[in-house]
Amino acid sequence: MFLSMVKISPVPGREQEIIDILLSVRGPTLADAGCLECSILEEHDDEKAIVYLEKWQSWEQLCNHIRSTIYSRVLKALELSDREPEIWFHEITATQGMALIERLRSSTAGNLALMKK
Repeated sequence: MFLSMVKISPVPGREQEIIDILLSVRGPTLADAGCLECSILEEHDDEKAIVYLEKWQSWEQLCNHIRSTIYSRVLKALELSDREPEIWFHEITATQGMALIERLRSSTAGNLALMKK
């Protein structure tokens, strides 16, 4: 599984334009068979950044998406950043949920290596 993260620091007054562009990408992206998730988040600190996340089943599907015409809209949103956007691509090799929290919160052994199972 692969995660694409883009953090945009909007030019003042252009926040809604960026959100609208990303919303226009979200639907078609979610309709792609390889897309597992597509989210637009707003940070509420001094920076007021917009974070765009995509989760893909495979590296090939992510790469094909980046080459697609729909992704040119994401690139347009990047142009509206007040400073250089931050972009990350992560490969996720393991995922855990509530069970990990429960094990960590109830464990007194302190062996964190065992918690990865």
